[in-house]
Amino acid sequence: MPLIDARALQPGYKEHAQRGIGRYAKSLFAAMTAQVDPADLSFIQRRDLPQPELPPQSPRLAVGPGPQRLPGGERLVGQYWTLPRALAPAWKQGRVVHILSHADAPARLGPRTVLTCQDLIFQRMEDIYIKGRNALAFRAARWLETRCLSRAARILAISECTKRDLVELYRIPPERITVVPLAADPGLAPVEDPAARDEVLRRYGLDAGGYYFYLGGIDPRKDLPTLLRALLILREQGRPAVLALAGKVERDKHYPALTRLIAEMGLGEAVRFLGFVPDRDLPALYSGATAFAFPSLYEGFGLPPLEAMACGAPVAAVRAAAVPEVVEEAGILVPPGDARALAEALAALGDDTELARRYRALGAKQTARFSWERAATQTLAVYEEVASAG
Repeated sequence: MPLIDARALQPGYKEHAQRGIGRYAKSLFAAMTAQVDPADLSFIQRRDLPQPELPPQSPRLAVGPGPQRLPGGERLVGQYWTLPRALAPAWKQGRVVHILSHADAPARLGPRTVLTCQDLIFQRMEDIYIKGRNALAFRAARWLETRCLSRAARILAISECTKRDLVELYRIPPERITVVPLAADPGLAPVEDPAARDEVLRRYGLDAGGYYFYLGGIDPRKDLPTLLRALLILREQGRPAVLALAGKVERDKHYPALTRLIAEMGLGEAVRFLGFVPDRDLPALYSGATAFAFPSLYEGFGLPPLEAMACGAPVAAVRAAAVPEVVEEAGILVPPGDARALAEALAALGDDTELARRYRALGAKQTARFSWERAATQTLAVYEEVASAG
C-alpha cells in the first residue's frame, strides 16, 4: 500500500492548496482512486490543519508540525525531524512513500521513496531570487531542499524540461527519472452559453472579447513588466486593450512595485486585478478573453496556458523552459522579454478572427494530448516498479 503526501490539499500548508501543486494533488488523486481501490492508497496529512478532501476509505497518517515557538521550527524541525520519524514505520514495512514536491521531502529518505520534482526555479534563476537575501542562507536552504534528490528511488518530473534540469544541475541518472506530464482539470471546457459566460464576466467588470487574460503569480520570473509594456504598445496603437490579472497577489511582496509600475506607465484604467478566482469561474474568464497571455520566463510545466486552451482561449506565450512542450504549435510563442513581439501576437489574435479560430481548434487538439488518467497510470506503474525493485 503506497503512502502518498496529501498535505498540498490542506489550506495553510505553504499555500499549496491554491497553487499548481494543489491542483496536481487534487487531480492526480482523483484519477488514481478511479483506477484502484481507494482503500489500497494511504495518505499523509497534517493533524493541525483542515482535513484534506480524500476518499473516506483511504487510511491516513497524521503528522504533526515542528515546534512553532522556535524560529523556523515548524518548517525545519517538522521536515527534518518530525516527518522522518513519522514515516519510519512505513519505510521499515517496505512501503512506497511518494512526496509530491521535493521541497517538502523529509531530510532523511527511506528506501522506496518517490519524489515529484515540480521545478528547479531557484537553481535556474538564482540571480533573481537571491536579491535582497543573505547569499549563504539562500544557498543553504537550496541545499537542504535538494539533498533528497540524489537519495530518491525514483523521481517524477512533470516535464522534459524539468528532467533536463535534474540531469544537468544534479547529475541525476536519466533512468531514475520518469516524466509524468500534468493535464488540465477535466472540468475545464469552453463555455458555450453566452448568457452564462457573460453573467460571470459582469461580476468581474469585464466584457466578452474586450480583455486579455493572465492567471498566475507576480514574482520576477513571471515577467509581468514585459506584459505591461506589450499592453502599453497596444494602447498606443489605438487599441482599447484591457488586461485582467487573476490570482491572489495583494499580499505578495512584489505587489506594491507592480502597482507603482502600472501607475508610472499610465495603465491604471487598463489593468484589472481580479483577485483569487474560484475554479467555477475560470472557464468563463478563459472563454471570454480575446487571448490568454503568458510571459513567464520559467515554468516547470506551465499549467495556465493548457487550461486556457482547454477553455477555448487562443494563447500567446513566451518560448522558454517547459512552455513550448506544453503549447507546441497550438499557440503563438515569442522570445522571452520581447514586449513588442508579445504585443504583435496579442494584436494578431485580437484582429484576425480566422487566426484566433485556428488557434482555438489547435488548442483543443493539444489539450487532448494530456490527461490525468494517463498521469495516474504512469504514477501507479512507478509505484509498482519501485516496490518490486526492492
